[in-house]
Amino acid sequence: MIAWIIAGVFSALAVLISLRLIWQHNRHFTQPIIQRKILGILWIVPIFSIDSFLSLRFKDAAVYVDMFRDCYEGYVIYLFLGLMIAYLGKGDEAVVIEEMKDMPPVSHTFPFNYFLPPIEMNGEFLKRCKRGAMQFVILKPVLTIVAAICESKGVYDQGSFDVKKGYVYVSVLQNFSITYAFYVLVLFYLAFKTKLKPYKPIGKFICVKFVLFMSFWQSVLIAGLAMINWIHEIGSYTTENVSTGLNNFLLCIEMVITAIAHCYAFGYEEYVQKENGLDIEADEGSSASLLTSSLLKLKENFAFEDAVKDFNEVAPGRILLPSAGFTPGAKVVTKSDSIGNKAREAELTRKPKESKYMTLEEMLDIDKQNPENKLFEL
Repeated sequence: MIAWIIAGVFSALAVLISLRLIWQHNRHFTQPIIQRKILGILWIVPIFSIDSFLSLRFKDAAVYVDMFRDCYEGYVIYLFLGLMIAYLGKGDEAVVIEEMKDMPPVSHTFPFNYFLPPIEMNGEFLKRCKRGAMQFVILKPVLTIVAAICESKGVYDQGSFDVKKGYVYVSVLQNFSITYAFYVLVLFYLAFKTKLKPYKPIGKFICVKFVLFMSFWQSVLIAGLAMINWIHEIGSYTTENVSTGLNNFLLCIEMVITAIAHCYAFGYEEYVQKENGLDIEADEGSSASLLTSSLLKLKENFAFEDAVKDFNEVAPGRILLPSAGFTPGAKVVTKSDSIGNKAREAELTRKPKESKYMTLEEMLDIDKQNPENKLFEL
């Protein structure tokens, strides 16, 4: 009971701090392409706080309750990469690709640099980074569903390293996936380190890394302690319940630290527009109208359309998702297609040349004037 109260207080505090920052960004939503990604990252605190508290309170449903939280943490890695790209190109990836043409190849980090060649800086490098982040976004929900199915069949045993249980295999696959996702983020940073410096990416990366590190490696550490019997059953709580509950309890506390760190790493102040020293957005309308406006912007808080667009760009084969201005089955217009279309457009808008043949419209006009001697019968 005491643990529930403490966790509830910390969760509520984390949510309040984070929602205030989210509201301020929505209130000063002056750079949508960049702030969409920031808002998506900020939402991880309310999601983790509420989810962790519910998992602590309802111990038998923890695996199922944690599904949404686990899926969203994968999405945050993609959002971070998208944010860095948005910073560099001000929302236009073509600008980033153009700048890459004059950049030297980026070398792999140790020890991969000894047997992997440097990566050429071009559009393919950007796609490679997106694929690396996107694979975790896709694999994380799949592994979460597998974990839930195994739990329902009684063969998951969260926190157990028994090779006959599902937890160890899900954890290994997840570890490989998240490691590769972070590796491509490191490569991207090494390639654009100088250009990203004004945007202070290190602090932002630490905030993202902190949450993901605590949610995954903390649970693995606790599972290890349970394996050597440092953590064991208490009353009606099994060892698995205690391990999961301890992880969720710590997450509730850690989310307060994360929420405070977000206020510094992802502050809204630089997006405030002022006139004569007055905050333009703050002076417009009442608090109620500002709240309504923020709620209307809620659909942009997660950058889902940007994610679908990027997925369609890097997806293998013909695996495509519907997005704004695009439906599956429609031809994907490439840059070369676009140039060709413009050329055909220009050709069609030219003044047509004189023709010695009559058009269909001219034939019909003659038929109307001479109904008894029709040239063309409909």
